[in-house]
Amino acid sequence: MPQRNLTSFYVYEAQALAIAAGGTATDQIAIEADSNFVWIKAAYMADLAGAAQTDATRVVPNVDVQLVDTGSGRQLLNGNIPIPSIFGTGELPFVLPIPQVLLSNSVLRIDFTSREAVNTPNIRLAFIGYKDFGSVDARGARG
Repeated sequence: MPQRNLTSFYVYEAQALAIAAGGTATDQIAIEADSNFVWIKAAYMADLAGAAQTDATRVVPNVDVQLVDTGSGRQLLNGNIPIPSIFGTGELPFVLPIPQVLLSNSVLRIDFTSREAVNTPNIRLAFIGYKDFGSVDARGARG
């Protein structure tokens, strides 16, 4: 029987809420066991104490991140990178140069380092992509 690849749009989120000026925070994303995750775009949202924003008052956090695939022990970045350098906005997300595959049951660790002098931003990162369930035949059986 012919095989086809079964995929489904999916977004994983990481967050650092009220990260202190000059402080650090860590979050983890556990990739679900049902599929690999193919990460293709990245976006962020930041606010200060949940205050309303417009495009003109959008918060651009002075916060760096480091991404570590704990399954392989591999850092995905060569150092701490400012969030706006590798995460875009929801309207214009950063597109990864090549898709990044995160294996099922793996964990992506996100280390945040604030370079803010005063502000304590809330930060949410969106890892946008799709679940890859592998090949299935016409009956729905995995190949």
